[in-house]
Amino acid sequence: MQLPLILAIILPFFPRADKLSSIESIAVPEGFARPVAARGSYTDFLRKLALKENKTVYYYTGQPKPNQQAAYAVLDIPVRNNSLLQCADAVMLIRATWLFDQKKYEQIHFLATDGTWLNYIEWCKGVRYVLKGKKLLTVRRSAQSVSPEYRSNLDRFLQQVFAYCGTASLSRQMKRKSPNSSPETGDVFLQPGHPGHVMLVVDMAKNAKGEAVFILLQGFMPAQDIHLVKSVQTHYPQPWQRFTGGSFQTPQWNFPAGSLYQW
Repeated sequence: MQLPLILAIILPFFPRADKLSSIESIAVPEGFARPVAARGSYTDFLRKLALKENKTVYYYTGQPKPNQQAAYAVLDIPVRNNSLLQCADAVMLIRATWLFDQKKYEQIHFLATDGTWLNYIEWCKGVRYVLKGKKLLTVRRSAQSVSPEYRSNLDRFLQQVFAYCGTASLSRQMKRKSPNSSPETGDVFLQPGHPGHVMLVVDMAKNAKGEAVFILLQGFMPAQDIHLVKSVQTHYPQPWQRFTGGSFQTPQWNFPAGSLYQW
């Protein structure tokens, strides 16, 4: 049997070294290791987020983003035709999905810009949120409840979250960490504003000295594929980042000191 034919038969059984299936399939820098994560934890969930084979970032319209330089890989999360799914929305979507998978429905709630809490369980009981002027009104639109266990119901609820919540409200819902704190998986870099920006720490690795590197994820404006972001530093292989306190520079946003938050 000729060598090319042999290779054609056996190579499909060996994964390509550069083919990534999930965040945890990204190799850590030499000398680093991922801390053990409990099964079902938020860290475990984030590491298992699936990645597309195509690394191109597309807008919600289906058009490719002109600047592809910031993206390392693209999450396998549908964004097409959803103009609301921007940076804060990506963070809330991922958090809500983990809580949903863990059946922690009562913990799925987000603070709207006007201070109103949007609550998934209440939404499933028929409560809806209607904007009147600059204030959200809570009204009961249906006497018939729906089950919180159906993903389609969560998706419908989250559309209201995306419409009425953002970086400003997220900064009031989450807790600011001390300026020189180290990022942990699940933390965010957040600058509230109109617009502001937020990026999610989705994985981390540490070395014997206790030094930590991490991977960041972002959505952006206009709505586009949620993607892992390259580091502007060159000390570690992409997309691993390092934070030593103070301000923090990413390809498309510079976060001032004190921008680190946790749930």
